[in-house]
Amino acid sequence: MKLISKTLSLIAAIVFCAVSYGQIGGGSIYGKVLDREGKPLQGAVIQVEHLTTHQTDKVKTNKTGNYSVSGLYQGQYKVTALVDGKPAMVKGEGTGNAIYLAPGLEVTVNFDLRTAPAMPATAAVSPAAPASGGSKDNDKAKAGAEKESDAKMRASFTAGVAALKANNYEEAVNNFKAAAEKDPSQPGTFQNLGLALANLKKYDEAAAAYRKAIELKPDDPGLYAELSSALADAGKLDEAVAPLQAAAKLSPSVGAQGYYNLGVVLTNRGKSKEAVETFTKAIDLDPKYAKSYYQLGVAYFGSAETMPQAVSALEKFLQLNPTGPDAETAKQLIETAKGQLKK
Repeated sequence: MKLISKTLSLIAAIVFCAVSYGQIGGGSIYGKVLDREGKPLQGAVIQVEHLTTHQTDKVKTNKTGNYSVSGLYQGQYKVTALVDGKPAMVKGEGTGNAIYLAPGLEVTVNFDLRTAPAMPATAAVSPAAPASGGSKDNDKAKAGAEKESDAKMRASFTAGVAALKANNYEEAVNNFKAAAEKDPSQPGTFQNLGLALANLKKYDEAAAAYRKAIELKPDDPGLYAELSSALADAGKLDEAVAPLQAAAKLSPSVGAQGYYNLGVVLTNRGKSKEAVETFTKAIDLDPKYAKSYYQLGVAYFGSAETMPQAVSALEKFLQLNPTGPDAETAKQLIETAKGQLKK
C-alpha cells in the first residue's frame, strides 16, 4: 500500500489519457516514393482513400520523396501514387496488402516505381449504343430520380462529416440519419453515425449503428473494434470481447488496438487482473505496439506482488518508445518501484 500511495498521482495521470475509438482521427499514413531510377521523387501526389466512407486526402511528396498524412479516421484505406496526374501504383486494394488504421497507429506505405507496371495507354471509349424501345422516357425519369436521391444522400453525408469534425455531434447524428433514410446500403453512414452517437455517450445506440455497418461490410475489422469500444463504454464488458476476436482474425494490428482500449476501460474501473490479461492479449497480437506495454505496467501496479512485472513491462515500453510523451512518467514509475523492491 505504501508503494501504491507514492505513485498514485502518476497512475491517475496515466489512466485517464487513454486512446478511445470515439475520438476523431488520430491515425497516420506516411512513406517515401522512389522514381523509376530509384531516386526520391518530389511532387508525386499521394491520394489516401477511406474505403468505407470514400473520403480522400491528397498530399505531395517533398524533396526527399517523403509524405505524411495524419488525423485519419479508423478503417481500411487505399493509397495511390499519382505521377503526372495518372495512377502509377496502388496499395491496399487486395486482402493480401490491406491497409488498416486505428487511432494512435502509424502505418508506413512506400512506393518504388521501379516495380510499377508501365503506364498504360489511354483506351479509346466507344460511344454507348442508343436505348431501344418505347421505355426510354421512363428509364430517363427513373435515372433522374435516382440521381437526385443520391445527390441528397451525399449532401447529408457530407454535412454530417463536417458537423462531426466541428464536434457538433447532434447535428452530425441528424445528418447521418437523413443520409441513411435516403440510402440504407452505405456502411460508412452507419459507421459515422455510431461515432457521433458515441461522442454523445449514447453507447447503446452507437453499438446498434456499428452492428448495422458490420452487416453491410463484415470484412472491416475497424467496425468490430468500434463496436467493442461502444459496448465497453456502455459497461457491457463481457459483450465487448467477441467483436475484438472478430477484429483480430481480420487484422491483428486492429485487434491489438481494440484489446488495448478494452484494457484501459478495465483499468479505469479498477479491474487490474482483467486489464493485465487484456493488455497481454494486445501484445500477443502486436508485440511492437508500445502503449500496450505502458498500460500493462500500470495495471501491474495494482498489486505489490506484481511490481517486478510492472518494471519489466515499462522497460519494454521504453525500448520501443524511448522519447515519447510518456517516457518520463514510465522512468519515474520504474525508479519508484525499484526503490521499494530493494527494501
